[in-house]
Amino acid sequence: MWQKAWSTAIDAALLLSGAIVGTDIPQCRLLPGDVAWPSTDAWSTLNNSIDGRLIKPIPIGAPCHHPNYDAEQCEIVRKNWRQPAFHELHPSSIMDPIFLNKTCDPFTDPSIPCSRGPYVEYTVNVTKPEHVIKTLKFVEEHNLRFVIKNTGHDYMGRSTGAGAVSVWMHHLKGITIIDNYDSPSSSYKGAAVKVSAGVTGEELVGAVDKHGLAIVSGECPTVGFAGGYIQGGGHSVLSSRYGMGADQVLSYEVITPGGKFVTASPTENEDLYWALSGGGGGTYGILWSVTIKAYPDVPVTIASLAFATQGISQDTFWKAIAAYQRNTPRLTDAKVFSFAVYSLAGFSLDPVFAPGLTVDEVNALLKPFIDDLNELGIQYMHSVSNHPGYLAAFSSVPAFQGAEIANFQIGNRLLPRRLWEDESSFEDLMNTLKSIANQGGALLDIAVRPTLEVAGYPDNAILPAWRNAERTMGVITMLDDHQSLESIFNDQHKVTHEFAEALRRLAPEAGSYLNEASPIEPNVKHAFYGANYDRLLQIKDKYDPHQLLYGSISVGGDRWEETAEGRLCRRDTSGGMIIQFRRYLESMKGEL
Repeated sequence: MWQKAWSTAIDAALLLSGAIVGTDIPQCRLLPGDVAWPSTDAWSTLNNSIDGRLIKPIPIGAPCHHPNYDAEQCEIVRKNWRQPAFHELHPSSIMDPIFLNKTCDPFTDPSIPCSRGPYVEYTVNVTKPEHVIKTLKFVEEHNLRFVIKNTGHDYMGRSTGAGAVSVWMHHLKGITIIDNYDSPSSSYKGAAVKVSAGVTGEELVGAVDKHGLAIVSGECPTVGFAGGYIQGGGHSVLSSRYGMGADQVLSYEVITPGGKFVTASPTENEDLYWALSGGGGGTYGILWSVTIKAYPDVPVTIASLAFATQGISQDTFWKAIAAYQRNTPRLTDAKVFSFAVYSLAGFSLDPVFAPGLTVDEVNALLKPFIDDLNELGIQYMHSVSNHPGYLAAFSSVPAFQGAEIANFQIGNRLLPRRLWEDESSFEDLMNTLKSIANQGGALLDIAVRPTLEVAGYPDNAILPAWRNAERTMGVITMLDDHQSLESIFNDQHKVTHEFAEALRRLAPEAGSYLNEASPIEPNVKHAFYGANYDRLLQIKDKYDPHQLLYGSISVGGDRWEETAEGRLCRRDTSGGMIIQFRRYLESMKGEL
């Protein structure tokens, strides 16, 4: 009884917070059970207004918990838990379980009740702009949290939230090939493609291949192309040749948080176009479509090379890693992409992705590295093959096709070319990589060089540090399905504040790739946005004055914080006071 009374008092305090601080702006978003939570009739009215597209999704792990426990269905969930498509096709599931707080987890005790926790409360299965516009109006009128989901492939937690209403963009699958793009908004003349918000990279690559074209897309097939990928910048196997994903954008169709359907291009809503092109996903508007450049397809040579540490000394192993590092500027200068993964267990380079180069040319690029391996006496597996085009080459890379959902804790830093051009800096780099590996970290080493020159000198919000980068260097520790929350958070802290911090010290002026970074990055503004932040915040406030779009690492996200129960509250002076009041009331429960 006391618990209910205190809960009612707390909710009343939150709802009255505007009056307490002398403003009518609600300080916290509502949660189910709050006095002002929309009635059943209100939800029914919304559903009728959006063609019956409202869903109240059941958490994907529900069959693994009582009272709905089903052993057969639970086994299906567990077996498919790491498969991206399993989560992509579900209206509320996401691909990074760290943000689910072990809620309704299929690997926890079945006797633990399944609650929604951080899962969204309602989902709108969007098929037309009016569905988004009416949902935005509803959440603003009722002071609800709002999120956007396409595939759920987001490592920053932006696709879910306690008590939220989500617009699910997944079924917007339009792809239109434009043979000769011609618009007064751009000097670009050539092939282009208009892509709806629900299209994945895999679907888009397959569609343009039929027209003899290639596009700049991500390495993971399940990434939603027009969402966080483009808006976060978007690196690609073609980035050393054509630039980042956001560099390809000719125009957007976007729904503003105020409910307007607009075009954003270099000549129309120019500020919104600039911000959407690299300034972070789910922040300035709800993307409906994007039109991007497409390029004539060319043959692609790919190579792979791998060796284990078994039978070789650690000194020899790190000499081999240094040999690889010294050779990679030759690759990026030739507009070649390479992806290496290494730890104390071994080294895997898969792939070297070389569009427009022959087998002989790729062999010549790799020869200094292979000569060093031979001199070191290292046994390795190596292959080189040529493919007729981008799709054929991309489909042949096991690392791209077999990707699972996030089963790791991740941190990331961009590393500038200067580290490879100065011997002292290079020595510091190697010592840092070695130290991380010796402490149990694995390196995800992507060599890519999307300079302004190769991108065509675009004016957009991509983090400026990308233009001098030689690497986006990820560092991970593996996540176990049965790992405790405390252990998971401890690992993420180590990855962020020890491993990624060590990489940061190599180049404090650089930043981090927004889409593959630590969700607890301590210096969000500098790391993800750099000198662009203040301008991005002005644009955010112009198009989203009521702050409907939120992400903890997004522009303006520091104005909010989530309480222990997942409630989203303003972090400013008034909001901070209410949050502290709520925490005080909660702390007093045990004394009554």
